[in-house]
Amino acid sequence: MENTYTYTARSAENPERVVTFTLHDTKMSVGAGVPLEQLEQAIARLTAEEEDEETPEAELWLKPLAVSLVERGTGPFNIEDVDADVDGDRLSVTGWVRLAGLRGGAITLMEGRIDNVAAATAFVDELESRKADLAKPVLPFDYWLTWVGMITSLVIFFVFWQRRRNAPRAAEGEQAEGATT
Repeated sequence: MENTYTYTARSAENPERVVTFTLHDTKMSVGAGVPLEQLEQAIARLTAEEEDEETPEAELWLKPLAVSLVERGTGPFNIEDVDADVDGDRLSVTGWVRLAGLRGGAITLMEGRIDNVAAATAFVDELESRKADLAKPVLPFDYWLTWVGMITSLVIFFVFWQRRRNAPRAAEGEQAEGATT
C-alpha cells in the first residue's frame, strides 16, 4: 500500500480502549483494539437492567467494533465519505456506508474523549488534505446542466415518439383522400 497514514485513538478515561484509523490511498479502514474481556464486560453493562455510569463509554468503544464488522461486508470507507472533527479533547469521526455505489447511511465511527489531542488534530488535517487532493473540479451549474440535458432529451424523445405514432394515421388519411377523388 502506498501513502499509508495510521492514527490510533485512545480513550482518555481508559487507555486500554483504542480504535485505529488507517488511511491508505483513497480509503480508510477502522480497527478496534478492544480485548475480548473488555468486550464481554461492556456487553454485560449494556444489557444490565440497572443504569451504569460507564454505559456511554462502553457504547463509545463498541461502535468501532461494529463498524469493523460492517467493513468486512462493505470494504474500507472511501475517504470522501468520512468526516472527522476535533473539539477540545473530543474526537468525532463519521462515515457513510455505500450500497451499490450509492450512499446508504451515516455511521458514527467514533465519538468521545481522547488522550492525545495533537495526534487527533494531525489525523483530521491529514484526512482533510487527502479529501482536498481527491476533490474533482466542479463546473458551475453542473447540477442544473444535468437537469436541462435530461429534460431536453425527454422532450426530443416525446416529439419523435409522437411523429412516429402519427405517421401511420397520416398515411391512412392520404389513402382515404386518394380513394374518394
